[in-house]
Amino acid sequence: MIRRRAALLAATLLLAGVVSAAPAQAPAPNPECPRWRQAFASMPMRMASIQAGARTLALRVKLADTGERQAAGFQCATPQEIARHLILFDFGSEIYTQFHMQNVPAALDIAFVKDDGRIFAILKMDPSPTELYGPLGPFRYAVEAHAGFFASQGIHQGEARLVVSPAR
Repeated sequence: MIRRRAALLAATLLLAGVVSAAPAQAPAPNPECPRWRQAFASMPMRMASIQAGARTLALRVKLADTGERQAAGFQCATPQEIARHLILFDFGSEIYTQFHMQNVPAALDIAFVKDDGRIFAILKMDPSPTELYGPLGPFRYAVEAHAGFFASQGIHQGEARLVVSPAR
């Protein structure tokens, strides 16, 4: 009886190993991706800077200045695009809202900025179809960058200021 159970258990484990070793099917492509890719491509480039103490860091950012561009963010972007670009979200005035990471293939940092340019919160956002990220308070701007960007540049919440160049 014990040998029979052991053989049955071994066969079950072997079958489970074969099934789990089968290649996973790729997820179905998101039908919204062409829309988000177009919005990302249409974001104009803008110069901004971050002042941290006596240091000023010049930034070339993609500007998310419309509802469509803001909704798109880095959705359906490639990891290479995320590594290469920063996105500046300008909401026109201070608002309360949250960000999601649906359809974003890599972790991001996000800095939340008051109307006067003070960076008051920096969060790391991990890819997730359900998680929401936001600061405790209203903000006018948000800057998205690849994970680790702000720390690698010595930028810390409460110690830095964003300066946005006016549109030409």
